[in-house]
Amino acid sequence: MLEDLLLNKTYTVHLKPEGEICNRLKQGTRVKAVKRKGDWVHITWRSGKKKGWVHLEENKSV
Repeated sequence: MLEDLLLNKTYTVHLKPEGEICNRLKQGTRVKAVKRKGDWVHITWRSGKKKGWVHLEENKSV
């Protein structure tokens, strides 16, 4: 799927959907969406070196 996104607010990054928080990404960070699972999106950043899940509401754009 690899869709480029620019975050419009700060998000917490989780290891798994509804799992442990592993990182935080600030507003303006460029990420790539790998796959979606409901409201959760699996993302990568820093050229694919980092990855995790963020919770995005369906009706809001990133």
